[in-house]
Amino acid sequence: MSGRKIALCLVDAANDFQQLLKADAEEAVRRVGLGLTVHHTGHDLASQLQQLHGCLDAADKPAAILVLAVRDRGLARVAREAVKAGVSFLWLNRTEDDVEAIRQEAPAGVAAAAVCADERETGRIQGRQFGALLPQGRMVLYVQGSTRSLAARDRTAGMQEATQGAPFEVALLEGGWTAAEAREAVHKWLAIVARGNLRIDLVGCQNDQIALGALRALVETAEEVRKPEIARIPVSGCDGTPALGQSLVKDGRLAATVVLPRSTGRAVELVARLLEKGDVPPPLVTLAPKSFPEESALRPLAGENR
Repeated sequence: MSGRKIALCLVDAANDFQQLLKADAEEAVRRVGLGLTVHHTGHDLASQLQQLHGCLDAADKPAAILVLAVRDRGLARVAREAVKAGVSFLWLNRTEDDVEAIRQEAPAGVAAAAVCADERETGRIQGRQFGALLPQGRMVLYVQGSTRSLAARDRTAGMQEATQGAPFEVALLEGGWTAAEAREAVHKWLAIVARGNLRIDLVGCQNDQIALGALRALVETAEEVRKPEIARIPVSGCDGTPALGQSLVKDGRLAATVVLPRSTGRAVELVARLLEKGDVPPPLVTLAPKSFPEESALRPLAGENR
């Protein structure tokens, strides 16, 4: 296997979670004896497709392509081209592309699969965090990444499942995945409700960048409406990287986060088993997220805003 390599196609080189995915892949290929090339495609689907085609057109095609898709749908055609060329194609996040149909076109010993976090369970963990933090709560503002995103919809469904019958309401707000988008969305929402009597106990966010934007929006709104208690509304996040989410929790800026599993190491292991033993992975391999801090360590929030 020493002459075989994997192409890893990520999106944003500056994103701390994707840096962890890269490091996880680098560690895994050293362990199993494969080579690795890393590409960052940017957030544009056309640019990502161009990079993927570049991998397939190379004289030394990779044995497998691992890709963090910029959209939930849109890679089916290039995935078909890959498997027909003998290159396994693994998504690193949830996809709405028809993986089963692509698998049917793959020759023996070639895989098409998704290896990703269990996003429903991610949402359930967030919902359970809300319940532990707010046993007598009234309102949670839940800031979604994008309703067009399958991961966001799955997280929302899991959260709603876990909070069914809880002693608080959950208001949904689409905020986008970046801190800037979330700051704007949360600020506009708060500008409307903060002048009334609606009390918010917690802002729950679908990633830690959204949580950063929410924290900024709370401070800005508190100053604008002269209600300092708004700036003290607790915020929770998701992704849970050591450098961002976990650090924010330890510093007391976030009440909790969810640590997402790194899918690249597992994907590399599956490719290695496929090359060595011919074991084709199933179409969907889900990995378990976990609460940070652990759910058993969460305690009810107390604060002036409550």
